[in-house]
Amino acid sequence: MSDIEQQLASIRALQDSLKNRLDDEQATLQQLAKRLWAQQESEKAKLSRELHDGIGQLLTGLTRRLQALSADSPELENLHGLAEMALNDVRQLSRLMSPTILDDLGLKPALSWLCRNLLASEDIEYECTIDIPADITKDVSILLFRITQETLVNTIKHSHASKVTLSLAFHNNVIRLDIVDNGDGFDKTTVEPGVGLSSIRDRAKAFNAQLVLTSAVGQGTRTTVTVPV
Repeated sequence: MSDIEQQLASIRALQDSLKNRLDDEQATLQQLAKRLWAQQESEKAKLSRELHDGIGQLLTGLTRRLQALSADSPELENLHGLAEMALNDVRQLSRLMSPTILDDLGLKPALSWLCRNLLASEDIEYECTIDIPADITKDVSILLFRITQETLVNTIKHSHASKVTLSLAFHNNVIRLDIVDNGDGFDKTTVEPGVGLSSIRDRAKAFNAQLVLTSAVGQGTRTTVTVPV
């Protein structure tokens, strides 16, 4: 082997070594990110239980007491109505922070429940088509649930959409999530990503998922996530 060939072989060996180190560090970062998300989910579950068992129980007692006292008092009846609204808000927040339906029934019923709870009261027509195996792992289920939750909340807040379609499909060991709205859309070159979109991107990256956001002014928005499983 000539000197030049030896030098080229040495450079290629160094390149391979550096690539392996980068791959190892990338894998380590992904594992750290997954553990971070898992810790956040654990904290949300703890806070959800505290909301339900603490404030929720207090509001339940207050609501019943006001109901018993409000028979002859319109003012107390109004207070009873306000207490019920607060109780319902706390229950809804507790469910969204830690959706037990995801653990109890799986991803498909949980996403149907999420669409119904977020969109039905917003005068937004929606379609939810889900065709995936029942044995999706818990961490991937949480990933897809949270991305859907964040995307739908952004749609409600900013899009002025009248229709949303959600489809979730499985093919060749890849899960594909599409969420499409017919709202205002936006120019990605002029809009700074908010906390919600940044959170979606970070979550997708931690699971080696691909996120594609397509939007244009007046043409709605499509969010596509593909996750290898």
